[in-house]
Amino acid sequence: MIRRILFLSACLLATEASAIVVVLHLPYKEMRLKDGTLLTDVAVRSFNTNTGTATLLTNRELISVQTSILPDEVSAKLKELTPVLSKEGQEAEKLKAEAENKRAAEHAERRQKEAEEEAKAVRADSRQLNVKAAEHALVRTDNVLEDVARVAEAQARAYFKYQDAPFSNIGAVTSADLYLEDPEPVPGWTGRYRVEGTAYRQYINNQASGFGRGTKEFEMLIQTSDKGKPKVVDIRVK
Repeated sequence: MIRRILFLSACLLATEASAIVVVLHLPYKEMRLKDGTLLTDVAVRSFNTNTGTATLLTNRELISVQTSILPDEVSAKLKELTPVLSKEGQEAEKLKAEAENKRAAEHAERRQKEAEEEAKAVRADSRQLNVKAAEHALVRTDNVLEDVARVAEAQARAYFKYQDAPFSNIGAVTSADLYLEDPEPVPGWTGRYRVEGTAYRQYINNQASGFGRGTKEFEMLIQTSDKGKPKVVDIRVK
């Protein structure tokens, strides 16, 4: 007959109301659980009357199992060792369990709220960063377009006053006006913009005494970079 030595925890049994976990030493050479698991050199070290779990020491390792899968003789022994609570004790246990459940629920709710607040703050920070990034990109784009338009106007004025059609009857250009479209990005070419426009000029006609007037449509390609000012790479008169 397997020797059984019972060690009840004095602090846990000081009052009937606190008899939740029963600490003991109930050794077996082997124990087959109802789920088919065979344990050797095993001892029941404690069981919890509220959760219905038992702590077993097997091969120097502590494991927790449901008391419902223990062999019937072991379950019967644990039932014998379960302290019998008075009506007042049972009520105290009930109130204690309810209080613990309430605290657990409040803790879970508090953690849930904290997690939601953290997620909300992260989303707000992300949106703020995205807004700032978008604003920065927009400002940078506006600045680039302004630089491109300024370079396009200056180069167009110089070109149609001094460089266009040097072998034609156009002499000195006495006045010129420009109409420029807004710069447009060139697809597939990073940092390159196209500017279309029309030049209106009045000039001295070299072949006939007097003045001449004319208009020319043109297209300019301007390359930008992170360093330096935009540069005109091509002017094409239509």
